[in-house]
Amino acid sequence: MGKPTGFIEFLRELPSELSPAERVHNWDEFHLPMDEDKLRSQGARCMDCGIPFCHTGNMISGMASGCPINNLIPEWNDLVYRGLWKEALDRLHKTNNFPEFTGRVCPAPCEGACVLGINNPPVTIKNIEASIIDKGWDEGWITPEPPAKRTGKKIAIIGSGPAGLSAAAQLNKAGHWVTVYERADRPCCTRACGRRRCLQSTAHCCAQTRTGAGSAWALLRRLCGLCRQVGLRGRCDLQGFCGQLRIRQNGFAL
Repeated sequence: MGKPTGFIEFLRELPSELSPAERVHNWDEFHLPMDEDKLRSQGARCMDCGIPFCHTGNMISGMASGCPINNLIPEWNDLVYRGLWKEALDRLHKTNNFPEFTGRVCPAPCEGACVLGINNPPVTIKNIEASIIDKGWDEGWITPEPPAKRTGKKIAIIGSGPAGLSAAAQLNKAGHWVTVYERADRPCCTRACGRRRCLQSTAHCCAQTRTGAGSAWALLRRLCGLCRQVGLRGRCDLQGFCGQLRIRQNGFAL
């Protein structure tokens, strides 16, 4: 995959970052975008290693090695190298509902399992993943795909974090009616601004994070809009017993 001699010709290169002194003034992204030519060069470093371990998630001595969701990493690295971004996005979505999350917050055990990393810096898999999904949004390739037929079954998902939204997306694809319940007053609030801030003053932290095109809330608003268009429903600001009672009243079993 990639260029056969790419790992010899190109060095590992990560995107530039804003300085901490600049970051503290907003909640925007601090990783600056890379040029497409540089991203293709990084994809070229994915060598034809024969037995890739990056995409095979395994537990070794209690630690994760490789991608836990089995992303088809060598395939989309090669597609990025060849400039086939739309095809790379399709391969990424085969195994990953929300690369917007994993491309930003995943600790990248795939890079730790990269064969190139045995004696060289590994391929910049995480940055390539984030770049693929960002280009998909920029090019308008990500569109709602509601199921063709509904089963009539209703399913409740408790919690609107990445795991809850991924489960909801999979169940919605199968044709079920899915409602996601969240105790914060906005979906995925804990992911956007941190658990402690979210529980102490949700409205305050959301007011800070929802400004700017590159903010966490800008990303979440975009994702939530897509979820609504495919038929997912959300209920927020549900606390304790009252939340359980409302879920039961809506016909769900706990």
